[in-house]
Amino acid sequence: MKVGLSGYQWIVLGEINRPSQFLLEKYGKVLGQLLYNRKELFDDRFSEEYIVPSLSNLLKPSFFNHLEEIALKLTESIRKNKRIVVYGDYDADGITSTSMLVNFFRNTNAYCKYYIPSRFDEGYGLNKNAIKSISEYGDVLIVVDSGTNAFEELLLAKQLGLEVYVLDHHEPSERWKEIKPPYFVEGVNIINPKFFEDINPLFKHLASVGIAFYLIAVLKRLLGVDVKLRNFLDIVALGTVTDLVPMSFINRVLVKTGLEEINKKKRVGIKKLIEHAGIDREISSSDISFYIGPRINASGRLSDARKAVKLLVTNDNVKAQMLALELESLNKKRQKITDEVTSQAEKKLLNYPYKNIIVVDEENWHSGVIGIVAGKLAQKYMLPSVVLTKENGKAVGSARSVSKVNIYRALSMCSDLFEKFGGHSAAAGFTIRSDKIEEFKERLDRSIKDVAEEKPWAVKEIDMEIPLSYWDKQKIKEIYILEPFGEKNPKPKFLATNLRLEYFEVPYRSLIVLTLVDSEKKTFICKWWKSGEVVKQLAVGQFLDVVYTPAVSSYKGVESIEFYVEDIRIIKEQRDIHPYTNPKQ
Repeated sequence: MKVGLSGYQWIVLGEINRPSQFLLEKYGKVLGQLLYNRKELFDDRFSEEYIVPSLSNLLKPSFFNHLEEIALKLTESIRKNKRIVVYGDYDADGITSTSMLVNFFRNTNAYCKYYIPSRFDEGYGLNKNAIKSISEYGDVLIVVDSGTNAFEELLLAKQLGLEVYVLDHHEPSERWKEIKPPYFVEGVNIINPKFFEDINPLFKHLASVGIAFYLIAVLKRLLGVDVKLRNFLDIVALGTVTDLVPMSFINRVLVKTGLEEINKKKRVGIKKLIEHAGIDREISSSDISFYIGPRINASGRLSDARKAVKLLVTNDNVKAQMLALELESLNKKRQKITDEVTSQAEKKLLNYPYKNIIVVDEENWHSGVIGIVAGKLAQKYMLPSVVLTKENGKAVGSARSVSKVNIYRALSMCSDLFEKFGGHSAAAGFTIRSDKIEEFKERLDRSIKDVAEEKPWAVKEIDMEIPLSYWDKQKIKEIYILEPFGEKNPKPKFLATNLRLEYFEVPYRSLIVLTLVDSEKKTFICKWWKSGEVVKQLAVGQFLDVVYTPAVSSYKGVESIEFYVEDIRIIKEQRDIHPYTNPKQ
């Protein structure tokens, strides 16, 4: 078993997954292996239209179960000038879903308002007070990124005379086994692809913003309005990437086209957000993940998510500038609070008694950052992690998992302890009474063991072994046809073995620049970002196995090859065992 300095076990997929000769002949040794490693994202024949995303090949809305009939109902309500209220959520998927629908309805001259619940005063999902308020000024309630399991709230909305539509991608609860979806009761229409066994499985990968896009595609046709759907895909790309849904064919099409729209810089809100983030290159999915998405999320984490919605729906340059500046400030504040809570959480792990899970809790930790902190703990300690903040006898919890543990299933086994609960395999949230936390810790530790795959749970999957010397610019560009990268479609990772560490430096706190020499005396410069404390384990003369990703960068029109390190394993310490390091030679 190979374990890197990161602590993750290495699994070389090329040693396990064997592509067919047909695939290797059609796409070559490297791209053929990459495709096979991601085979669940493509069709059985690895058709080129599934590999190279194109809007013309997007799955048709007619294949989406019940979408057409539900859209027909909504179309009739729009034609009758009924008042629409979009009920969103305070994370990026909820924010972008709300923004896109508001933009669409306003473009069609439909009456539309929106409501985003407060993370701090109302919490996740539908709540009865908000529904009562909405019923006083709305006729149609469209719920995005929540609502699938809000049975009581949906019934109340119906009783108050609201016509209800739910656009959601979260897992349906066990209660749905007794009810035939998508209709809970007459007048409540739920569009959630996870209800249906017979739907194209790619639809199940959509975020709520993707489901909302499919709805407006049908509404455009039924209403006969002159609206360009492509113009909405910048917002779809933001929500899809930030919500970490699988980057399968359907989402790669939406995100690729959306990135093209973002880079046209037509939407003033996104343009200003990019400027304040200091990005002066063509925007990629990684830029959404690391720079744009966190700024959109910061509004809902620390303040009011409506600020992000306003940014994405405004056409006013001055207003967009002010809102983008405010989100920039909130994001910096969020980073500071996250660091503080992470430090406090790690101190609680001294003499920690549980082996399968990390659960830490404290009074009045900021609820807007506990999910981020849980993710940091899960990544660092390679265990599913839950962070709870307590106040007035109740606690809000956020869970993040590792690759081989379905956290939603594990938490479901403790759901009798929760007052609210929702999520998916990699992340979940819940509320619980503070006096139930100790029982929760014990039960979750057992349930994790029951649902998890065999340890180790934290693994780093490497596509195949390829030496650094293999690459030229053209070969690197060929593998980047798999863009956009994201969840379930990570940037390709390769393994290079038996490299001598000739020299290294640390120009920044989070960056190591390594000079490596291979057995053919070729020298390579490699960069390792976010390398942390591992620099203390490195010494010139060591022999290393390196997990890396190649890239072609461009500066002032000049292209060059870059190697980005993902992990390192020290294999030999002696300087004189490598043939070309022998002083006699």
